[in-house]
Amino acid sequence: KSVHRARNRRRPQDLRGRHSILSAMSEVQKQLKVKTGVVKRLHKELAYYEKEREGEQKRVDKMKEEGKDAHDIKQAEGVLAESAMMIPQTREKLETGFADLESYVAENAGAAADTEELKAAREVLEAARATLNSNA
Repeated sequence: KSVHRARNRRRPQDLRGRHSILSAMSEVQKQLKVKTGVVKRLHKELAYYEKEREGEQKRVDKMKEEGKDAHDIKQAEGVLAESAMMIPQTREKLETGFADLESYVAENAGAAADTEELKAAREVLEAARATLNSNA
């Protein structure tokens, strides 16, 4: 019961304003972390699917070259098609996440100046921009 009462106590007037500034700042940092994580994950996924597609394409080509069974080749081509199908979807999600993070950084750069979250967000944006431009 004493824990419950302590939680409900009012804060002194001078700490309330300071607390709201700190919580607003930490909210910006929290959102930066989340949005950066999304772009970072999608960037990795896109690279993974492209690598997987290349590997499956080599596998199908090798099977055809070696004259493998038509059914086995068809199965491998199905796997290749699934891998290739994921690339445009992941790319579209990456573009959306990239635009979201880029606009969030532009809007909140002042509030998050000199933070690790802002630095990480800018690094992830640069890496994603390079990937999106090279695959355009």
